[in-house]
Amino acid sequence: MNTLQTKLTQACENRYTFKSHSNCLWCELKNEEELLHVSQVFQNLPARICTITCYKEEVGHEIVYHFDIEGKIVNLKLHVKKNCVESITPYFKSADWTERELSEMYGIELKNHPNPQRLFLDEKIKESVLDEYISLSNAMNGKMTQSLWNKVKQSKEVSHG
Repeated sequence: MNTLQTKLTQACENRYTFKSHSNCLWCELKNEEELLHVSQVFQNLPARICTITCYKEEVGHEIVYHFDIEGKIVNLKLHVKKNCVESITPYFKSADWTERELSEMYGIELKNHPNPQRLFLDEKIKESVLDEYISLSNAMNGKMTQSLWNKVKQSKEVSHG
């Protein structure tokens, strides 16, 4: 991991810090310009974008770009205060659908995306629909699990006396 960490730091001209955590590398970016710079560097390594994840914060969203480089996962974390971010599709064509899904589900505008059309949701459904419902992070941390389990127990008590 240290070899890849050193390679990435040097390839990015020592402008960013790549920290090792749980067998992955993480880099927090300050702005979109840094995202585009690192994306261009990663394109030349070569790297592969695996997926992009997002979650709502009190102000804005946290977006994490997950890359595979030499069989290791490298995560770029970017906080966006406005619902707008530069597309990395010009560097990674495979980011196309994932970015469009991000836009569709969280209402994040993609600047300079070659095809910012919706993928799955009907045009009548408001963008950022996931911000209004149960977030994945809430579902995964057990808040919904307990509520669901209580409903299941109640329904069994009713049907079984």
